[in-house]
Amino acid sequence: MERTGARFPWAHWAYGVTVFTLTLLAAVPFWLTDLLPMMDYPPFLTFVRAFQDHGDPASPFHGTYTTGWPIAPLVLPIFLARAIAAVSSIEIAGKVLLTAYTVALPAASMLLLRVLRRDRWCVLLVFPLVHSYWVSGGFFAFATAPPLVVLGLAVAVRWLDRPTPRLGVGLAAIAVALLLWHALALAQLLLDVALLWALWRAPGPRERWRALLPLTPSLALFAVWVGRSVLTRPSGAPVPGPVAAWPPFFENAAQLPELVGVLLPISVGYVLLFALLVVAGATAEPAAPHASPESPTARYRVPNAFAVLALASVVCHLVLPSYCLGVEGINNRHPWMAALLFTFAWSLPARPAPRAGLLASMAIGGGALLLHLCGRFADFHRETVGASRLIDRLSHGQTLLAPLDAWGATEAFPVKPLRAIQEIATVRHGGLPNSSYAGYGMNFIQYVGGKNPMPGLGPSWLRHPELTRFDYVLLRSPSPALLAHERLELAARDGQWALFSVRR
Repeated sequence: MERTGARFPWAHWAYGVTVFTLTLLAAVPFWLTDLLPMMDYPPFLTFVRAFQDHGDPASPFHGTYTTGWPIAPLVLPIFLARAIAAVSSIEIAGKVLLTAYTVALPAASMLLLRVLRRDRWCVLLVFPLVHSYWVSGGFFAFATAPPLVVLGLAVAVRWLDRPTPRLGVGLAAIAVALLLWHALALAQLLLDVALLWALWRAPGPRERWRALLPLTPSLALFAVWVGRSVLTRPSGAPVPGPVAAWPPFFENAAQLPELVGVLLPISVGYVLLFALLVVAGATAEPAAPHASPESPTARYRVPNAFAVLALASVVCHLVLPSYCLGVEGINNRHPWMAALLFTFAWSLPARPAPRAGLLASMAIGGGALLLHLCGRFADFHRETVGASRLIDRLSHGQTLLAPLDAWGATEAFPVKPLRAIQEIATVRHGGLPNSSYAGYGMNFIQYVGGKNPMPGLGPSWLRHPELTRFDYVLLRSPSPALLAHERLELAARDGQWALFSVRR
């Protein structure tokens, strides 16, 4: 545990300035562009729009979209975004919640480090992880859930050490909130708390089993949700397709570094560089004691309980299926969580010189990565601001199709950042999207009768007879053949982007 700050006040200033600067750099990118380069982010905003409009008889969402069982994942972020949008806009609400995530994750991590009596500077490991594979992929609910997971672990460690009614209620509330945020985030917390519980030396059998009581409300609600929404669809039909599917083992293992960093070609290099810094720093000099004798985990069965948690997440990535009961992305969410959990298992060098060198390297490296991302977001804005301005030309309720080649890759973000750009028109103007994730019956937002009210056009969109269901088509660098096509009429251009009205 670090005590230098008590003797040298400048250490407090250095720590505060470093954490504030890195937090600011992590939050800034979201505000540097109109459109965010996150492929599955617009579908979440569409859910917010559907939740806002489905009860309005004047909206096309009325009678076509509905809400399902209210105790379900995504309910809480949808409600929060809707509340913020009431005084701003849905897109601003999304950016506010993303910003809150970037602030909350380091803050929750600092709390857990303090609970564990760990060195507060270990929080530097968190900042390279803030813009994760899941954030840049736009998987909004799961990506923004980790602060609740870390907060839940802090409360769980305290609860196992000295149980009080307030801590028990707090842990139960966090677990229920995670269910309402994302079910796989709740599963992560339950796994980690179960491992801590197994490693904990309980005073007796009664205390051991009583320690599980705060988890029972979330487990009961989770079981009800699985029975109502996962095992069957709203129509009562069973889950389609295979029950589960596993990826090839070695291919899956090799993918582990890619699932930690941002969705960029440079990501694996950054991940390996930071891993090398951590390993080199930890082996250069004898490590500081993992925890003081006063730490709540000092009496666990192993000296480093969070190393077990991080290793368990790696094992989960290697052995769990990629698909199960209609839910995709089961195993591949664990590598990032393993990296985050390692933050609380890491020990800094004991001697001042290696310690200072390692911390400086981590701070500079994290800052450089975040500055690089700021540049990427600014470049993405320059590439896509024309599309954003053209989308603004639509009127209320008008519909847009954006069949972009290569899933909307850009130079700044080459991995599908514009795959769902057409849903930004839905978010801004309230027209129905070509398709949405409401087709997954387990989601809170659902199609009425399980049927998409729009045609869900694919690659053959130009020849499809239901193209006339759309008012406009947005294309990037259209070919001369498209410019002269009989079914499209050029309405406006903005840089490389072109907006076409659909001839009836």
